[in-house]
Formats: sequence, structure tokens, C-alpha cells
Amino acid sequence: SGLLPFTVFGWPEAGAALEAFYPTELLVTGFDILFFWVARMIMLGCHFMLDVPMADGSKRTLKDAVPFKEVYIHGLVRDADRQKMSKTKGNVINPIEIIERFGTDAVRYTLASQASPGTDIAFNEQRTEGYRAFANKIWNAARFLFMQIEKAKEAGYKIRLGENLPVTVLPAETPLETRWIFARLSVVSAEVETALNNYRFDEASAAVYQFFWGEFCDWYLELVKLRLNFDRPGNAETAITLASLVGVFEAALRLLSPFMPFLTEEVWHALYDNEPYAKSIALTRYPQASDFPSYKDAEENMALLQDLIVSIRGLRKDAAVPEKEFAPIRIFTNNHVVALVDANREMLSRLARVDAVDFMEGALSGANVRNTPKFDVAVVYERQIDVAAETERLTKELARLSKGLEAAAKQLGNEAFVGKAPAHVVEGLKKQQAETQLLYDKAKTALEALQ
Repeated sequence: SGLLPFTVFGWPEAGAALEAFYPTELLVTGFDILFFWVARMIMLGCHFMLDVPMADGSKRTLKDAVPFKEVYIHGLVRDADRQKMSKTKGNVINPIEIIERFGTDAVRYTLASQASPGTDIAFNEQRTEGYRAFANKIWNAARFLFMQIEKAKEAGYKIRLGENLPVTVLPAETPLETRWIFARLSVVSAEVETALNNYRFDEASAAVYQFFWGEFCDWYLELVKLRLNFDRPGNAETAITLASLVGVFEAALRLLSPFMPFLTEEVWHALYDNEPYAKSIALTRYPQASDFPSYKDAEENMALLQDLIVSIRGLRKDAAVPEKEFAPIRIFTNNHVVALVDANREMLSRLARVDAVDFMEGALSGANVRNTPKFDVAVVYERQIDVAAETERLTKELARLSKGLEAAAKQLGNEAFVGKAPAHVVEGLKKQQAETQLLYDKAKTALEALQ
């Protein structure tokens, strides 16, 4: 097996295959056979391949005789308790059985998500079951998209599919959530590229997972339902949203393809009515950050609205507001957030069940209020407040914030640290300290109001 890197390509004859594939870029292996196999391949390659000339006829150097440029050493797959598998222990996991139960892609994603350098993989079926659910999520998103495409065709909209060229500029009337999802796609593409270039398959898979499920499905798909109106042919907003939805989904499939090749291949071919521009999704351009526009303002504004919606949802839960019932809210905030909320009332209505917004002139406090550095928000709903439970929550919150303030004061009071740390780091700590102090003061006021 030590001769494998060159004998499979016709060695000792210097044919086209040997010239094309020797040396290879990467060898993937486990640490347990590093000396038994990897070292022997290197030694035998250096010994036998030095006499084989390069493709241009020049003499091969020792560097060119080494069979691979890099070696990626992965961890071992162990059982859920991190014990090495053995027949005597009875803890051997049959991969074929796992694949038949959960699917090839789910097993592949499980292994990729745990491929952290320097650590072994503790294989847990619950994690694999979770990635099977992720595969189902991709199917459901695809079904939703195909339904919208059919509706669009019936309404006379043209669905433009083909080789995706870089989308660096969006029309001026593009909605906030669409500018946001393209900006996030650009950021995630950069994160995945960096992770893959550094063989951090765990970080790459986590970034794709969070983007597709946590941002594309949980937020964007819900928001596009507000924009897609096929009852009005030629609607510019519907046309922009549909084109963006198709483009982002197709790019997300390409991002996912190394981790879930079988599922993404089938969905991708279906997206192109089985007549795609390439034979396989694996042969397409892998998404790059520069392929998509970057809108920092859209990211910041959407993050603020998400924070507001999550806060409202939490308040509704605390107030025991029935899930399908709408309720008004009160907000104390700055002019920028006022304008942002006014422009996105439909978003609040759909995702947070808000039917009215009352902008307040003073800070809000009390048991049914969420305080953040950007806004105070309250859900207006009559209920009997559990004073004891709310007092306990606020007491714990004050203790947590107090620890944060103590840690910040200690760090900023360290002259050696402040003198050596970059200016932006020190400024960041001061800003964080100020925001924590603001939250502490608001929580303290809320607690005093209960007493």
C-alpha cells in the first residue's frame, strides 16, 4: 500500500495520468496509521519517483517526489461515551445500519459537524437524528419554493433560471429582508470558504446549518410570504422577491452540497426541471462572498428587528397571550428605530402578532417590559402578574449583570492591560460596560416597581 500513490497511475511509465495526479494535493487519514502507512508512502515516493521526469522533461526534485502536499489527520470515531469501539466491549456501531435508518447525508453531516482538529468524534444517534430533521427541512423549503414557482408560472411571471452569475447590486426597491438575506449569504460564504481552506469542516457545516435553518427558513421564508402576491400580474415587489428567493435557495444548495451531496443533487436538478446548466451540482461554482451584495445597514436593521420580535415573543409567553391572538405593544426608543418599526409593521404583525404600536416618550419599566440598549418594549395585555416569579427573574438578572460590571471594571482598571490592548478593544469594553450598566439600572427599577 505504500506504493499506491504512483502505481495506480501506470508507474514506472511516465504517462498522462501520473503527470496529472502526482503529487496530489491532500491525504486524509487517521493518526493511528501515520507511521505504518503515511510515512512509508512518503519514503517510497521520494525513493522511486525521483527517477521519473516531470511533465516538461525536467528532473524531479525531492519536493515533487513527495506523494502529497498536505496531510489532514482526522480523529477516530468513538461511541457516545467516547470509548474506543471493540467487539469485546460490544459497542461497535455498524455504519450501514445507521445509514439505512437516518440516510447517508444525515450521517455525513454528523461526522462533518464533529470534525474538530485534535478531538475524536463521539458518535451519537441523537445528533444524526437531528441532521435527518435538517434534511427534511431542506425538502420542505424546496417544496415551498416549487409551489411558488408554479403559482408564478400560472400568473404569467417568467422564472429566470440558468447559470448563476454574481449578483452584486439589487434594485433600489428591494425589501429589507431580501437585502439582508443576500448580505448574510455573502458573509456566510466567506465564513465557509475560510473554514474549508483551514480544514475546519465543523465550523463550515455549522455556518451553513445556521444560515439555512436559522436565517433562511426561520426568517426569510416567513417574510417573503408577505411579498408574494400572484393575484396582481407584473407586481414588481413579487417579481424581485421571487427572483431573490430562487437565487438564494439555489446558492444555499451549492453551499450545502459538500455536506449533503445526494439531497442537494436531487433538489438542484428538480429546480432546473432536470435540465440544469451543469451535469452535477458538484461541478458548479462554489459560492464566494463577492458573488453577493453586502449591505451592512440591512444586517444591522434586520438584527434590531429580530431582537425586537424575539423580545415581544418572550413577553407574550410570559403574559400567557394565546398564540393566535394579536396584542398591541409600547416602545420607547430613538428616532431611527421608530422609523424602522413604522416601515416594517407588517413584519411585526406576521412574526410577533402585533396589531398596534404605541411609541412612548419616556423609558418603560415594570414586570412586563424588556429593556435593551436600543429600546424598551412592553406587550399590552391584561393578566395577573406572578410577582414572585418575576421578582426571582429580575433578581437573577441583576446578579448576572452585576458580575459583568465587576469583570469589566476589573479589566478596565488594569493599567497593564489598557496600555497594551489595541484601542478598539478598550473602546469596545467601555461600550459594553456602558450598555451593561444601562440594563442593570433598568432591571433595578423594574424590581423596585414590584416591591
